[in-house]
Amino acid sequence: MQLRMAFKKTGMIKFISHLDTIRLFNRAIQRADVPILWSEGFNPHQKLSIAQPLSVGMESEFEVMDLEVEEGADPEKIKAMLNEALPEGMEIIEATADFDPKSVFERIAKTEYRFFFPAAHYGSADELKKMAEDAMEQDEILVRRRKKKGKKRIVVEEDIKDGIFSLEWKEEASGTSLYAVLRAGANGNLRPDRFLMGLFESRGVDIDYIQIRRIKSWDGDDHEVRL
Repeated sequence: MQLRMAFKKTGMIKFISHLDTIRLFNRAIQRADVPILWSEGFNPHQKLSIAQPLSVGMESEFEVMDLEVEEGADPEKIKAMLNEALPEGMEIIEATADFDPKSVFERIAKTEYRFFFPAAHYGSADELKKMAEDAMEQDEILVRRRKKKGKKRIVVEEDIKDGIFSLEWKEEASGTSLYAVLRAGANGNLRPDRFLMGLFESRGVDIDYIQIRRIKSWDGDDHEVRL
């Protein structure tokens, strides 16, 4: 029986890697005695996969995990059992056996991110907005990246401008938030760190203190991607 679950990853737990996130779920599933199925062969493992790897240091309000469990298992009961076993910052928010069989990653066309600039580390919101406006007025927004060519690694410049769909600023008590909708999914993906490099780091801004949270995603028809 296939289950699909949506979960949040927020707070200090954002600093664990994708592989450690899978290990965390492996342990929680065993502690909660979830009736998960295992693969066969020399090195059996739980039948579990996470749709989109989340970079270390990034939060998310909607991540998707697929797992295979024994027939007749109750999705809501498994959701409750897992939430009892998961640490602070990890929470299952939806669980269902009735879901779109198409891969979530294949359905996604664009994703909204929240970039929070703490006032303690960054200048005025007006300066940040001006940088973003200046960047978007250019014909290209070039970002360097390493690319494999044969057996060698070379540095190339990539134009990321057409991967940026919208920008919206919001003033907050302790800083400024930028909500950006970026190209995502199997047909092209603009990573949030590369977005920050193109708009801000290239203009002398230290991007290390910017907090990134993945909010939600849409498909090619502008329908929000859910389970």
